[in-house]
Amino acid sequence: MTKIIKKKFFDKIQNLDEYIKYLEALAKETKKNKVAFVSDFHFFGLAERYLQLSIQTIIDLVQMIIIEEKFERPEENQEAISLLFEKKIISKKLASRLDGIVGFRNILVHEYGKIDKEKVYDYLQERIVDLKDFKKEILKLLKK
Repeated sequence: MTKIIKKKFFDKIQNLDEYIKYLEALAKETKKNKVAFVSDFHFFGLAERYLQLSIQTIIDLVQMIIIEEKFERPEENQEAISLLFEKKIISKKLASRLDGIVGFRNILVHEYGKIDKEKVYDYLQERIVDLKDFKKEILKLLKK
């Protein structure tokens, strides 16, 4: 891996770190008040946006790995996640969890008129760990 490519990977990971930090702060602030979260457009809008950015960053990193490793490029993002598992780059457990997250990103981007605010709250409270686990597993790859 060239220095330029490695820098691009680390820049993306730095972005992901920033988004995770914002999501964790928001999750902490709204942890015990789902009703306030779904009724306040500030909370909901921030969570939706930073979840979308985080998930898109993961997709970008997955695609970068596929290109760098010269794997055949899948058409769907869910297939790309599965490919990284098949190539032993990420664990089966993480691949399974990320598959659902990638689907959620599609809802945020393409079906934004139908977004369930309670589901966004649940993702905010329960799925940040998936973002962090992805980062850990990708950093292991980059350190090789």
